Amino acid sequence: MRFRRNDAKVDLRMRLLGSDPASFGLKPSADLPRVWAALMEIGMPNGSASVVAVADGSASMYTSTGGGMIGAGEHESVRAPARAFLQTIEKLLDAIPVAEAAPTPRDGEYAFVALTFDGMRRAVDREAALSQGSHPLLAAFVAGHELVTAMRSLQTTLQGKTAGR
Repeated sequence: MRFRRNDAKVDLRMRLLGSDPASFGLKPSADLPRVWAALMEIGMPNGSASVVAVADGSASMYTSTGGGMIGAGEHESVRAPARAFLQTIEKLLDAIPVAEAAPTPRDGEYAFVALTFDGMRRAVDREAALSQGSHPLLAAFVAGHELVTAMRSLQTTLQGKTAGR
């Protein structure tokens, strides 16, 4: 796993959004017949954060303003919540409209992007609405935050090991 500045020359988000599942060696599976990658994107005052899970086990988190965590899916403590996030998006896919593009969300918005074997889907709503018990994407909101928590916990653990050297 690496911590990395999100150099404008290496826009990981756009690279993923423009990818084909075959380039990752991915095919539909029993638990993910339609979804091969998913993003939970969080709009902030000065940009956005993207939390990413890919069916090959990859999991990353990075911001538009710089920084991030790549390769977190190499750790089981992150791999399981990443898979759970993908499975949640798979279950909720019919509530996520087909999309032509995936602009970054505005401050206070969350966007859920599903990359499927048939194309892209995207749903956007305000954080206040998503956290309501009746919102159709509440489970994606919760699963996405569980993935963020796992990544932050891993980061803290790894930084503690590095500091102890």
